Amino acid sequence: MSIQYKALITLEEDGRFFVQFPTINEAFTEGQSFKEALFNAQEVLDLSLEGRLEDGLEIPAPDQAKSVENEYFITPAASIQSALLIHFNRGKQSLIELANILEVPAQEIESPKHDMTLIRLEKIARMMGKKLMVDFA
Repeated sequence: MSIQYKALITLEEDGRFFVQFPTINEAFTEGQSFKEALFNAQEVLDLSLEGRLEDGLEIPAPDQAKSVENEYFITPAASIQSALLIHFNRGKQSLIELANILEVPAQEIESPKHDMTLIRLEKIARMMGKKLMVDFA
């Protein structure tokens, strides 16, 4: 599962680049250059997703459609990706159930603030009948 969210980046009349995420209303930013706008886009996406995870709010599914003009796919930080992979794939299995098996506090399972090791992620994937795949993009 690839975790990327679509950002719309538009050049404003004042020369700044405005960024917004259609599926995450609170996630918007800008940059003086396109490069700065992309950097800021990942930062605001990370903060928004982390906040939603911590507050137990709805997390929109990652975008899969091809991008068109002014649309760019932004990938969150690895710690947030690991939390979201668990969130989207655990099905009906409760966080408490996973935590008991892993012998860790439940709040660590879907939290990007706690380091999720590859060994722990692989164990969680196996428990969910899945296989962990690591990739560079």
